[in-house]
Amino acid sequence: MGRLVGLCAVLAIAAFAAPAVGGIGVATSAAAPATVGAKCKGVLGGTFLQPSWSVFSWSNNRYQQELSQMKAAGITAVIDQWTVDMDANQAYYPAPATWYPEQANMVGPLVSVARSLNMTVWLGLGNVYNWQAHASDATWLANQLYVDEQTADQIWSVYPGKFIGWYISNEVNDELLSTPAAVGPMTWFFTSLTQYLHTHDGDLPVMTSPTYAGLNESTTAFAHSVRNVLGAVDVLNVQDGGGSGYIAPSDITNWFSAMSAAFAGTHTVLLQNADMFSVGGPMAPANLQADLDATCGLVSGRTGFSFTTQMGPLDLGTSTYYNAYRSYATGA
Repeated sequence: MGRLVGLCAVLAIAAFAAPAVGGIGVATSAAAPATVGAKCKGVLGGTFLQPSWSVFSWSNNRYQQELSQMKAAGITAVIDQWTVDMDANQAYYPAPATWYPEQANMVGPLVSVARSLNMTVWLGLGNVYNWQAHASDATWLANQLYVDEQTADQIWSVYPGKFIGWYISNEVNDELLSTPAAVGPMTWFFTSLTQYLHTHDGDLPVMTSPTYAGLNESTTAFAHSVRNVLGAVDVLNVQDGGGSGYIAPSDITNWFSAMSAAFAGTHTVLLQNADMFSVGGPMAPANLQADLDATCGLVSGRTGFSFTTQMGPLDLGTSTYYNAYRSYATGA
């Protein structure tokens, strides 16, 4: 499975964005120009899955239940946020004995169950929670690059062709993008890692998820900064900031309008990564719907953070949020 196939599967994520009214061009190789004011039903096509102690104990049956509920709500892609926790010295796949110790095998059951349900998976690489503190340190980033390359090699050797893309968990924020000392090292890191993944381990598409929630740059400046630093990456799944308490749907439209304009005519696929949380808990269904609709005409698809923490009935102990979203998204 090559990069073109993976991007055409964007996604399986681009199918995320099927419009109810009007149309959204599904970009598989180039970002579409902005169509501000377009009407659609913004729906989720994917969700992140963050490694955690609760997930480590999942059985195959639990993966089957979780992913089946996702699919019933129209969510057909899962992004495993990382496969190595470098802080905790843990791997979440069958890693070699000389590498990070395997804490649990998340990757195996995830890709197996997803394939059985005709769903798709993106796999993250190494993660350091406070990586931003090292973003201007070229030596530190070179080590991060090494870990990510080795992790990708190892995962591909065990699960070749079982997933459709890679995720870089080093999420760039607007503060870093406005820090001159970090721009060069970050550009080198993301370009080098993307080029490596394009020439090794299946030539799959590469995704990352920048954010503007710090409001350190204007919409236009942020969009151009992202293009300068992350222009090599195939899929930019931009965090919408809707759960911050200070970013409204109209603000989301403004930020994504600038992003869509900046990437028009490029190879980059632009997605919305919607906050599914708000201050104090899961986002109210009407608010999530408004945030998703705010990018109509501006993105090729939508993901959310995250089903298991903010919506899943098995995880929350209530089906309130799930039933409301599923009814909105599917009419069921």
